Amino acid sequence: MRKILVIQEDIVILKIIERLVSLNGFDCKAIRSLEALSIEDQQTNFEFIITDILFEGIAPLQFIAQVQEVIPHKNLLIVTNMGQDKIKQEIFALQGITGFYAVPIDLDEIEAIIQAY
Repeated sequence: MRKILVIQEDIVILKIIERLVSLNGFDCKAIRSLEALSIEDQQTNFEFIITDILFEGIAPLQFIAQVQEVIPHKNLLIVTNMGQDKIKQEIFALQGITGFYAVPIDLDEIEAIIQAY
């Protein structure tokens, strides 16, 4: 079964995305921070990582770099409360970013992307 990792501090958004992923037939691992990631998870090749970029103590671009370095994955979607155009442009300039969605999120669009892969 294809796996998706959701990293989201906001429990409401975490649960919404977790449900969306599960309803689309993916095995979902939902955590609130990178600290909750197990060694086994770090060795799993996730089809998608759907993550926020706002975490205390780490800058958004540093967080993305850390995720890309530590967790094997094919696609990276950003779902965040931070909708600043500058940050969005900087993130899209990075390699391996599949999409960037600011809250309020369009669940239909996220669902279409995960179904397409």
